[in-house]
Amino acid sequence: MKSFTKLFIIPAFVGVIGGFSAILMRELIKLATLGSSFFDLFHEESYFYLISIPALFLVSSFIINHFLEDTTNPTIDSVARSIVLRKGRLNYKKGIASVVLTAVNIGFGVPVGREGPIAKLGGSLASFAMKFLRVEGANIPLLVSCGVSSALAATFNAPIAAIIFGFEIILGRLSFNVIIPLSVASAVGTLISRHFLGNYPAFYLPKLSYTYTLLIFIPVFSFLFALLVYTFEALYSFLEHIYDRLKLSSYSKAILGGFVVGVLLYFNPDAASLGYDKVGRLFSCGFQYHEALILGIIKLLALAITFASGMFGGVFAPSIFGGAFFGFAIGGFIHQFVSSVDPLSVALIGTAATTASISSAPFRSTLIVVELAQNYHMILPLIIGSVMTMYFSHMLEEKMHFSRSIMQKGFDITNRKYAEELKQLKITNFIDKNVRTLKKDELICDIIFDLMNSHSSYFAVLEGAKLIGVLSFRDIRLIGELDNKDMKVEDIMTQNPSFLTVKSNGLDVFEFIAHIDVDFIPVVVSEFDKEYVGMLDVKSFLKFASFLYFKDRMVKRFK
Repeated sequence: MKSFTKLFIIPAFVGVIGGFSAILMRELIKLATLGSSFFDLFHEESYFYLISIPALFLVSSFIINHFLEDTTNPTIDSVARSIVLRKGRLNYKKGIASVVLTAVNIGFGVPVGREGPIAKLGGSLASFAMKFLRVEGANIPLLVSCGVSSALAATFNAPIAAIIFGFEIILGRLSFNVIIPLSVASAVGTLISRHFLGNYPAFYLPKLSYTYTLLIFIPVFSFLFALLVYTFEALYSFLEHIYDRLKLSSYSKAILGGFVVGVLLYFNPDAASLGYDKVGRLFSCGFQYHEALILGIIKLLALAITFASGMFGGVFAPSIFGGAFFGFAIGGFIHQFVSSVDPLSVALIGTAATTASISSAPFRSTLIVVELAQNYHMILPLIIGSVMTMYFSHMLEEKMHFSRSIMQKGFDITNRKYAEELKQLKITNFIDKNVRTLKKDELICDIIFDLMNSHSSYFAVLEGAKLIGVLSFRDIRLIGELDNKDMKVEDIMTQNPSFLTVKSNGLDVFEFIAHIDVDFIPVVVSEFDKEYVGMLDVKSFLKFASFLYFKDRMVKRFK
């Protein structure tokens, strides 16, 4: 009965929390939209943006800086980061505040998404509830993840994508004890949403299909989508740099950013708010190609200014908007030369590819788009476009593709200062030269007891001084599978093993263990001669890496 409660009852309760979090957000947006109509003194929505947006930015800045300890924008990825690094300890006050602020901003036309704040609210309320239920501490991150996934499932009407989100972004693992709670919570959240809001797609699509010609062009489209995201993120970083150089206060940034966004929306009111209705109009061929290109760029430009000004909001809806409009424009251009390329199909690929590139989550992005549009015919080009766009995006920005895997181990290597310290860290301080080395012609039966008594479970196999293989206890277990007592080391060792060099740094170690979870890593002089030096003790390295992670706070505390 205890396991049933843990796997079904509590996740269902958390799913209720997530479902009503999404409904609350939608109702607040409706209320804010009515409020914006009441305060529209000019009876022209586009004129109203010139006053409402700067005023909203200023009020939001005041609330964020005076009433919230953490002023960072609660995006979906930042919520996932908090769950992993803080073991599910989310601030419910910030969850409520971010939902209210974002709902008001969206209702008045600020071009942000609602997904991040909803995820924050669902997760933080789940975290708050777990304290009263006295749930075992080890289960809290999973149940808070259930709160986030259920909120997203209810928001997007996309239960499958929400489950994948829990696997892909937060937990990074797949097991019986994870699948069931995430599935139950996401299903309950979706049921609540469909009961109160109906089972409708976010935007309606014509019947789309793909051709082999379209598939051939996907690498080209993917590179262009990656270039779009690269430009957006570069612009965001540039604006933050400019604000820092000018030494503007948070209020000055809010007023300046709000004014610029207001001007952009005055000239392009279709870029305001969530924009799902405009995406639906796009798929009904309601825009010209040049109009779509301008709107897609304006949406992402306004989003970059909004975030650089310190405002809260989600990035998913704007990236769907930007990807769809930009994709429709480039698809229209190609269509003039290759008639079999449908601009609407390229637009749909753009919705998934752009969000995948921004979030580095191709499976989640593809499934959310498929479930949002309730169109499963295009899933093949969508997933190909998403993974290729993410690949090109990582190439353009030189992103650390392993950062999420390491975050799930409790380290945030996206922190620039911490990453720089890791780059300066010499791994030679963690090399254990006492781990036994092996020769390839040794019989396993002759050395097995010596290996069992060793503190290492990985052993370098040498030919002279050169590293030629690695033997682990997983390899040794093959003796039982293959039923051969006369096996030699070379028969079961891992040949051409991965290794580090004496010039490797801390980031290199993290990249290694992100791909191969081991306790010891062979170290050689150089990758050319592979002269063996010793085994890097991963546990010792992680202890020191942990110290680097929190040392600044410890120093401040003891001053």
